Amino acid sequence: SPGTSSRPILSSTEAASYTKAKYLQGWTPSTISTSTADYTVGSGYSTIQAAVNAAINAGGTTRKYIKIPAGTYSEVVYIPNTNVPLTIYGGGSAPANTVISLSLSATLTGTQYKSAVGSLFSSGDPAYSIYSSCASKSAIGTSCSTVFWVQAPGVQIVNLTIENSSKNSGTDQAVAVQTNADKVQIHNARLLGHQDTLCSGSGGTTVQRSHVSDCYIAGDVDFVFGGGSTVFEGCTFHAVAGRSTEAVVFAPDTAPTISYGYLVIDSTITGDTSFFTSKEVYLARSWDSGVSSSSDYVAGTSPNGQVVIRESTIDGVVSTTAPYTTATSGRAYSGNASSSRNLNNNSYNRFWEYGNSGNGA
Repeated sequence: SPGTSSRPILSSTEAASYTKAKYLQGWTPSTISTSTADYTVGSGYSTIQAAVNAAINAGGTTRKYIKIPAGTYSEVVYIPNTNVPLTIYGGGSAPANTVISLSLSATLTGTQYKSAVGSLFSSGDPAYSIYSSCASKSAIGTSCSTVFWVQAPGVQIVNLTIENSSKNSGTDQAVAVQTNADKVQIHNARLLGHQDTLCSGSGGTTVQRSHVSDCYIAGDVDFVFGGGSTVFEGCTFHAVAGRSTEAVVFAPDTAPTISYGYLVIDSTITGDTSFFTSKEVYLARSWDSGVSSSSDYVAGTSPNGQVVIRESTIDGVVSTTAPYTTATSGRAYSGNASSSRNLNNNSYNRFWEYGNSGNGA
């Protein structure tokens, strides 16, 4: 501490303000049970979406459990805003045994999207409005490219592989999992994609807390992005080479008035073999959502992503001297290495590290 302007490091006193409890703001994630199955895909429900629809239509506020037997499921899963808490889990012995995988690029037309997923939805279904909105677009865009979309609070996702298998060249977004709700838990899961694998939180000032634990998350460009308050605990972030010569792990668009964006603890950041030579994996860049150029950026008003990576292993895929890169608006990275700094000074980026190890730390 305080590190350098290209790589700020927290002191122990500063790090005390960035703990799991601080980010979760009074919420304690519950222990997740997978011993109950109120609905089982393949036993009266031909798709995962059909089981989700049935659970939501049953109503009530008691948690409902949906079991997905081992196998591969080529479909989307949409959970609209509902007061019915859902646990959706894979019935295999490991996440790799139960796979939800579909290729959905943000560049698809509404017609192509309907052809891919339209058979899953009917008018009157709980998630039909989500589907209908996406189907009406000329190009579906990032959000509608999502394979597993959570808009309801209290959802638990366990023991699953969720993949957006779109591998279009260039920088086409293709989301595997998107969460736009509070108190979401993702545990013991594999989230696979390329650009924009996981969207955690919608941004803005509404609190959307998530706990992502013991997960493997793979991608290339901005493969963990969003504006929620999310704790990643015991996770592996793997940068995938091939489509791009460089990768960016985190791209938060935290509101400038929100102090807690993404916290990464007891985790590993690594990548494909080629990155150990090129060192072109960046820990983070700011997603300046809604800002078209650096000249339009207004400190304190525009989003200013917040990330703390602490007590984690950073492999030698990351440059030790320049681990962060230019924001999506073109705003140059600016770290605060002052010994008397304000950690929420929005004139600087809010990317911090503490107690990390490894050849990239």
